[in-house]
Amino acid sequence: MIFASLLLKTDVPSWFILFCLLAGALYAFLLYSKKTPWSKNTNRALAGLRFVLVTLLCFLLMGPLLNQVTFFEEKPVVVIAVDNSASVPATYEESEFESLKTQLAEASKEIIDAGYEVKVKSLQDYVASVDEVNYDQNATNLESLLKGISSDYEQQNLAGVVLASDGIHNYGISPQFTQLNFPVVAIGLGDTIPAKDLSIKSLNYNKIVYEGNRFPLVVEVFNNGFVNESVKVQVLKKGKVIEEKSFSPKGDEQINSLEFILNAETKGIETYQVQILPLEGENSTLNNTQQAFLEIVDSKQKILIAARAPHPDIKALRNVIDQNEGTEVQVYIDGITSETPEGPFDLIVLHQLPAIESLPVWLDNALKTTNSFYITGTSSLSAINEKNPVLSYNNAGQSDNAGPHFNPNFELFKIDEVLTQRLAEYPPISVPYGQFMFKTQADILLYQRIGSVPTQRPLLSIYNGDELKSAVFSGSDFWKWSLQEYALNNDQKMFNNLMGKLIQYLATKDDKRNFRVNTERNQYYDSEAIEFNTEVYNELYEKVYDRNIDLTITDEQGAKQELNYVNNAGSNYKVTGLNPGVYSFEASATVNGKREVAQGTFSVQKLDLENINLTANHQLLKNIANNSGGEFIPQERINEASNYFKNLSAKPITRSDEKLQSIINNPWLLLLFLLLVSTEWFIRKYNGSY
Repeated sequence: MIFASLLLKTDVPSWFILFCLLAGALYAFLLYSKKTPWSKNTNRALAGLRFVLVTLLCFLLMGPLLNQVTFFEEKPVVVIAVDNSASVPATYEESEFESLKTQLAEASKEIIDAGYEVKVKSLQDYVASVDEVNYDQNATNLESLLKGISSDYEQQNLAGVVLASDGIHNYGISPQFTQLNFPVVAIGLGDTIPAKDLSIKSLNYNKIVYEGNRFPLVVEVFNNGFVNESVKVQVLKKGKVIEEKSFSPKGDEQINSLEFILNAETKGIETYQVQILPLEGENSTLNNTQQAFLEIVDSKQKILIAARAPHPDIKALRNVIDQNEGTEVQVYIDGITSETPEGPFDLIVLHQLPAIESLPVWLDNALKTTNSFYITGTSSLSAINEKNPVLSYNNAGQSDNAGPHFNPNFELFKIDEVLTQRLAEYPPISVPYGQFMFKTQADILLYQRIGSVPTQRPLLSIYNGDELKSAVFSGSDFWKWSLQEYALNNDQKMFNNLMGKLIQYLATKDDKRNFRVNTERNQYYDSEAIEFNTEVYNELYEKVYDRNIDLTITDEQGAKQELNYVNNAGSNYKVTGLNPGVYSFEASATVNGKREVAQGTFSVQKLDLENINLTANHQLLKNIANNSGGEFIPQERINEASNYFKNLSAKPITRSDEKLQSIINNPWLLLLFLLLVSTEWFIRKYNGSY
């Protein structure tokens, strides 16, 4: 039922209408009080028309507003929330599932007949009716479904929700303890009895593997109903079986783990398919297959430690480097190591080198193109002063003892500030004493501490050049720090954190390209958008935008998709709708007058959580219903779903909608003015006057 009321408002007091009437009467009197060629009745009619016209015009000057209030009844709403995931129809015969959908539609009609307005919502969106729901979703997030309804109908007349689901929740937060402000009538679908089935529960593996290494792939197989039978699991690459194992499950509803050791052969993203060969009597074979996507990267970072002589610092430093899986280290002792280390290297650490004698030619040449870390010692530093690009000492062979003091303003990388308190416990070590001079702008990581007093003399300095990085440790014997820390704290966290991050920073080469395009991640699900992060720099290495980018995406079969976009500061370029598989991309743009190209790879994986578990979880649905004050109904009693709302007797709510409009904007008012003016003009003209 809808009805409305009208109310007239003005910007000035309502008694101002008297002035409008007076103005209309005065105008009509002055115009029609003199002698006229027409009759008195005609004159009175003309005066009346002019009176109405002038009065209305004056009234409009008061800014009148028309306040229209419309009252209507809002029926109580029941939302039928349908779990349209693929696991729901998977446990039914086709005829049984069609019958189930018919019963849901009938329950919806009965709720409408009980005086409710019914809305239907699937996992992703609202639809017109239950019949239009497609059961094709590969993941179920019931918490998001219920929370979305709560948000959509906030402060509205929501009587309750009918949740038709099998209770298999496999994505997001568990919904059973979610606080809801409406009752949920949960209809339990599916089969709660575990079916005879084999399934791959999960694949466990490192997402990044180094080229040429061997890596483990652990397959977890769930069994129900195939005790002591031979189960065969295969690993395929590009359609060919590369590994195969068999096992016999010893119990039902158990997870069995199989480990495959595979070779990382080719750089890039590789796809491995793991499958269980089907056995007779399996309820479903959809969950017998999963894929693993690995990124195989270049060989490890190579670090060379070159020293004048054997020293405990080398052992301490090597222990830190060996903890990083992505690095390998070689040691060269001048005059002792006979073989020339095999490069190229990402970082060269020089311990008290170069000495008085010049460096070997191969090492001197390598330093020209490699990041470096100089550990000076305290003896003659003239050769080291000349070679390193950071600082030089005029120490004349003099030395001092100093401990470390952390620079709180250091920003090149982060050191755990809690651990830096341990630096006060570190013993003093030998450092060069004398005048020093920085060759360039350097960042100080550690200052020297004399006793308990910090100084401004550098202990560990870092230079980040345009082409290469370099660091100088002024002194030696930092091996004492690691031993002292272990003695006091039973670990070496500060020393490993300090030296580990320094080595990692120095060994990492900065990307100085003017054009870069990378995906935000290397692995995506098919339901996600692939984001391309684009960076374009001018000759001053400043970011620039609004450049035209050509992007070509190629799948494993060689099919290409050509796209074009403009980079901007606000967002990344996104691509959706790609099928599962491995893709390569090539982006190109004109930068600083040259055509620049960036390349990369990424993978798209099917999000198929529904096929992992097909056993209905009605206990979850009971918990949701009980916590919300609703009711749980098994699927064989779907027709009783409407009874809950019939007994609820929810009432409509009367709401109002108020609209405030200016009368002057009403087109009918213009027509009225035209009618008044035209009528007056016609009468005067007809009677022989203007």
